[in-house]
Amino acid sequence: MAYLVGTVDLALAGHLDPQLQVAATSALGASIYITWLMSMFHMAIGIGATALIARAVGGRHRGLANAAVGQSLILAAVVGVVVGAAVYAVSPLIGQVAQLDGQSFEMCVVYLRIVACAVPFSALLMVGGACLRGAGDTRTPFGVMVVVNVINIGVSTLLVYGPGRFGGHGVVGIAWGTVVAWVIGSVLVLIALTRGWGPVRLHGHRLRPHVHTLRRIIRVGGPSLLELVLGMWLANFVVMTIVGGLEGRGVIGAHMIAIRIESLSFLSGHALGIAAATLTGQYLALGDARRARQAAALCWATGAVIMGVLGVAFMVVPGLFVWPITDSPSLIAQSTTPIRICGPIQVFMATQLVLGGAMRGAGDTRVTMWMTTLSNYLVRVPAVYLLGVVWGMGLNGVWLALCGELVLRGLLFGGRFVQGGWVHARV
Repeated sequence: MAYLVGTVDLALAGHLDPQLQVAATSALGASIYITWLMSMFHMAIGIGATALIARAVGGRHRGLANAAVGQSLILAAVVGVVVGAAVYAVSPLIGQVAQLDGQSFEMCVVYLRIVACAVPFSALLMVGGACLRGAGDTRTPFGVMVVVNVINIGVSTLLVYGPGRFGGHGVVGIAWGTVVAWVIGSVLVLIALTRGWGPVRLHGHRLRPHVHTLRRIIRVGGPSLLELVLGMWLANFVVMTIVGGLEGRGVIGAHMIAIRIESLSFLSGHALGIAAATLTGQYLALGDARRARQAAALCWATGAVIMGVLGVAFMVVPGLFVWPITDSPSLIAQSTTPIRICGPIQVFMATQLVLGGAMRGAGDTRVTMWMTTLSNYLVRVPAVYLLGVVWGMGLNGVWLALCGELVLRGLLFGGRFVQGGWVHARV
């Protein structure tokens, strides 16, 4: 459901007037990298909250779990305001760094400035959902995200294709649809938490800052933030700037279409990583390291099968996945081969996503941070530049480099899991 919000935005851009669709897709492609960055701040807080709440629920410390809910939401609101203001201010610089020009540049700036105003609501939506998942309730966040998607699709479609004064707003309409969906989603999550629909509850007195609980959340979430922003996002933004410098019109748009399609596979890895994080945290709180390992291994096996099957589909029928997002012949031609390239490495990606989730749920965030950061900067970025630019292989070379690095990272995460040091992490 979270994936669909960005994908619907990209698909609407990819089906605008033929004179606008390539520019709009490139603008949304660059913008999605920034919304991904914004979400990483929320994800880091959510990882800290999930680890602490899972341990508290597993150890039958309901008061601590509820305290973590309140403190994580305070942190989310503050960080959301700061991040939203920063993105609003630097959005023109983002367009320049992404090497956009003309209509693409203008659309990128407008889209980012609109969605930046709603970042605090997005933060509450994501962190509130993480609190519920840490307590073992995945159904309530899922239901909220279904509503978010229905609203995003309905409002965005109305503002883009609607009759009269309602329609015809293009990228502006797409952005406002996302904003409305985030705001309503955050309200629904807060209602669920305050009314106690899940295993944890938000009480008013828990919204007063409590330094010790905040410190525990930050101790786990801080390294995850460094891993997500410096280890993953910044490296991938560098990759995007390299892609933006490649020859050909709409290369960034094709690159982002391929990423969104690959997301269909690694969504299951993320989901099973959440399950592994919750289960390992709860079993370790009970002192049962054996069952924590078993739960993580079962989650990994399930993810590997699902992602492996989708990888085969990417290799056999890549075009089947492209046409719902765009009908531009240029974008279809450029994005098909990268989708084929990523097919064979889906099992390695499953290893990194699921076992990484298990280790973060156990609180082993420092080691995962270093493995991700070193792999990205010592392998991913240099390989992308070498294959894509120096050797002149273009976007296909970029994707060969990206997939090779993911194989290495999967092996690193698998090795750490087998080694077992994550079991002894402190939360």
